[in-house]
Amino acid sequence: MHLLIDIGNTNAKAAVTDGGKIVELCTADSAATLNLGGLCRLHPVDKAIACVVGAQPDFATLLPSALLPRFHQLSCTSRLPLTIDYDTPRTLGMDRVAAVVGARQQCPHGALMVVDAGSCITIDILSPDDVYCGGAILPGIHMRLRAMHEFTAALPLVMPSGEERDGSVGIPLTGKSTRASMLSGVMNASLFEIQGFAEKYKKQYPSLKLFLTGGDAVFFAKQLFFPNFANPNLMYIGLDRILEMNI
Repeated sequence: MHLLIDIGNTNAKAAVTDGGKIVELCTADSAATLNLGGLCRLHPVDKAIACVVGAQPDFATLLPSALLPRFHQLSCTSRLPLTIDYDTPRTLGMDRVAAVVGARQQCPHGALMVVDAGSCITIDILSPDDVYCGGAILPGIHMRLRAMHEFTAALPLVMPSGEERDGSVGIPLTGKSTRASMLSGVMNASLFEIQGFAEKYKKQYPSLKLFLTGGDAVFFAKQLFFPNFANPNLMYIGLDRILEMNI
């Protein structure tokens, strides 16, 4: 069994996999409250990997000592099933790379555009010959809404409901209230941006496939006028593959 750890900007997550299949998922406010030791006691984990983009935890105190020799922290120097073509690889968020690797496991051929819709929206491109080409970083839905509230005198703090966020309730193009106008501006604009990137990259890579992951992936998957595959576990799929290559 493998322990896959994701320390992000907002929270900490961990997955336990058995033969590539996820058997347990956990989320906490931080690595310290994720109870990694408890997960290892509950499951016979034999190796682990961590992807850290938030504060760096002390894994020596969080993981069982017996697991530490078989623990790998993902970095730009890790062995990967792709080539990184990025001017500043040491500043590259390796969560982006892990999601791209996960998408490639789902789609072995052709160019890929991977959208991770979380705190930020990241767009990453993998060429047909497995070269990671970089991409774009955009403010996420909640970040945009919070910024409009914090940087204006009168706009309220608006957050989409669960139904609006998962796409079961539509966001009108024309808002008839301040709240509706803000949601229209933020959610539709984010949607149009992703759509525009996909259409532009499709001209460069006719074989392009679009993968969506992250907390707001379901909303975009339902609204995009572009064929797409939504998978909330792309990063874990990628981490599992990378772990096998490094330990």
